[in-house]
Amino acid sequence: MPFYKRNLPHLQFRGGEYFVTMRLFGSLPIHVIKDLKMLREQYENRIADGFDRSLRSRIEKLIFLKYETHLDQNSSGPHWLKRFDIAGLVEESIHFRNKKYFDLYAYCIMSNHVHMVFRHIDNNSGDNKLNSNSEMEDFPVTIILGDLKKFTARKCNQILKRKGAFWQAESFDRLIRDNSELENCILYTLNNPVKANLVNHWQKWPHTYCKPEFLDSAR
Repeated sequence: MPFYKRNLPHLQFRGGEYFVTMRLFGSLPIHVIKDLKMLREQYENRIADGFDRSLRSRIEKLIFLKYETHLDQNSSGPHWLKRFDIAGLVEESIHFRNKKYFDLYAYCIMSNHVHMVFRHIDNNSGDNKLNSNSEMEDFPVTIILGDLKKFTARKCNQILKRKGAFWQAESFDRLIRDNSELENCILYTLNNPVKANLVNHWQKWPHTYCKPEFLDSAR
């Protein structure tokens, strides 16, 4: 089960189920990023000092919720995904990759970030550019999201008539451990606009998707 770390920890294995978040470049102020980095460093130091590892999941959740709260509240960064043409292009790109690289369970596109829940499709055929990437063997989610972000960044920048970074380079990804966590991740994704007081029911938000087999538990 490969593990690597840049600013965020990543635990990935082929065929796993994941909750991921992609955010626009500049969507979090520098001081917030520094605060979150400091919080994570404090957590890692406590782990190194023999802190109870059973609390890892709860601490990671706490850090993510702080991260998410700032994304929902931030009014100073870019909000290009508010535009229906931009959000629509991202939606189309996600669906295009469905059943090829992942089995899509749910997504929600907010004004400055995107949540997705999916199962990685373990395809060793090597008949496409992603499967031919040697890093795909160890870091499938990183490669899939990198490809998605590269394509949508280029297309969205063309629409916006701008140049430069569109997405933040690194994404948040979390390996889902069991069915209870899977259900919670799907509900969290769909209800993001409800939590942000943008709609009173997730189905009223124009840029959400839920795989039909999960609809009963999402209603």
